[in-house]
Amino acid sequence: MKTMKMIWVAMLLALPMVLTSCGDDDPYWYGDYDYGGDYRPNNRPDEDDDEDFCVSMAQTLAGQWRGELMAYQIDSAGVAIDSILYSTDIEFKQYNRQSISGTGTQYDYEIYYDKWGKQYIADEPFTRNFTWYIDPNNGTIYLTYKEKHSDGTTSDYVMTIDYDDLNLDNRTFTGYLWAADGGEVDDFWFERYKGDSNAKAAQPTSDGCKAVKLKLVMR
Repeated sequence: MKTMKMIWVAMLLALPMVLTSCGDDDPYWYGDYDYGGDYRPNNRPDEDDDEDFCVSMAQTLAGQWRGELMAYQIDSAGVAIDSILYSTDIEFKQYNRQSISGTGTQYDYEIYYDKWGKQYIADEPFTRNFTWYIDPNNGTIYLTYKEKHSDGTTSDYVMTIDYDDLNLDNRTFTGYLWAADGGEVDDFWFERYKGDSNAKAAQPTSDGCKAVKLKLVMR
């Protein structure tokens, strides 16, 4: 894995969005609805549920996706100091059909090259479980991973997909995963598929990560 020292310059204009906002301007936004009693705060009211935008967004997100992901390590100055290319298999499950949250599993198979430039994919994935949630105020998707440490403790590792970075429809799911601590950004390009959720991810293309849309300049 080669170390790259690059300066973050800017991002390309976002791809045309299929979706619109989850915010208060959305005609199907319910505002601060009081469900009463015991409820999941990330479920929508029963009335006109099928027209609620955030529920529709969650239903579109739910399922199995496969593609490539480029993970960049970012230092405190915003410089990309390292990167890893993965072939990724990820699945989102809703708590129920009206939820805007749920659980998921992500399988990352590292893509690497030998000294002759031949491309390989790891036999075993880096597997992570997560919970996810769509913020109804702005459409941001939050993924919370449980990290296990050598001393046996765990901690939350939160990543977000900003709505403005997102391109999502029934076939394609692309965007950027931003670490809450600012130390990582993942650029991904996934496509819908059906199959075993723990099956080995598809072999990478010879062109590498199709999802790279960041403008990075070598120092």
